[in-house]
Amino acid sequence: MLFYLLSAFSLGGVLTLRTMGRNRQFQSYLLVAALLFLFVGMLQGNDSPQVALIRYAVMLFRVLFGLISPFAFLFFGLALVFNGVLLLKKEGWAKRYGLLVAVGAFILLMDLLFLLNYFVFHHYLIWRFMRLMGYFIIYFGVVLILFFVATAFYGIVPVSLDKDFVIVLGAGLLPDGGISPLLRRRLDRAIRFFRHQTERAQKRPCRLIVSGGTGVDEPFSEAYAMKRYLVEKGIPEEVILEEDKSVNTYQNFLYSKGIMDAYKESYKCLFITNNFHVVRSSLYAHRVGLETDGLGAWTPLYFLPYAFLREFIALIFLQIKAHTLLLAGVLVFGVWRIYL
Repeated sequence: MLFYLLSAFSLGGVLTLRTMGRNRQFQSYLLVAALLFLFVGMLQGNDSPQVALIRYAVMLFRVLFGLISPFAFLFFGLALVFNGVLLLKKEGWAKRYGLLVAVGAFILLMDLLFLLNYFVFHHYLIWRFMRLMGYFIIYFGVVLILFFVATAFYGIVPVSLDKDFVIVLGAGLLPDGGISPLLRRRLDRAIRFFRHQTERAQKRPCRLIVSGGTGVDEPFSEAYAMKRYLVEKGIPEEVILEEDKSVNTYQNFLYSKGIMDAYKESYKCLFITNNFHVVRSSLYAHRVGLETDGLGAWTPLYFLPYAFLREFIALIFLQIKAHTLLLAGVLVFGVWRIYL
């Protein structure tokens, strides 16, 4: 009964936040929690054939996971290395792409250690170490699943066509000051939303805030280049506002909020970035006290593995205190289960 109540409470939280139009990321977490509580509640104290079948399915999954996971990690490590090398060839040398290759190589080494110990060494200390690593893998796996669910949630739930402002986050310019492919997709997404709200929904035009300062290797601000691109695409210049002081995502929202506050006391806003960047951006928006929806622009498939891994790592560091405490708990629990 307790798990059913927790499921209902979590689902009620989703509906409440949805009605208020707030914090989509937390909505997605509550939805996952509601489904998990419902699933556990169905398994507790129920001996029906259907529940017994589910229990057998869970046991079968655990066995299959134990058999398949070493080869799955092998494939995952190879995929990261391959994707990192591909990015290095396409985009040129960068430390972040080298990090992708390094992470893939580390996963391959850990997987190789497991396979060698399974088939050759059979050393109990290595088994204990691998079991301990398994708890950390489960932890990061759960966090990664929540990240994917939150990202998908932003992509599935429709955005209401009643916005006063749309913030387009900058993404760096080309060496000659041109719009990079990543930034162009954000701007094109903003153009589609602007026209959809003004033409199809017959609503008043929203103001577009192009947010981005001048990088060390850029001839002018990202905001200026973004405004120029929008005007070339037929967006009226009078509805475009430039925010040209920010140098990171946090400042994008902080300075854009200042612009919106100066125009209106109460307003509805939306931010646009790439799909892999929506979740972390929403956290920054929340930190500056901005309640906003988010829209993600399409990203090429070859770029997604690196982009999601980078965002995942950045999310961990963004909430490093909470994750440090939780990882310490995982370590204590793992040592207690394995060594005591």
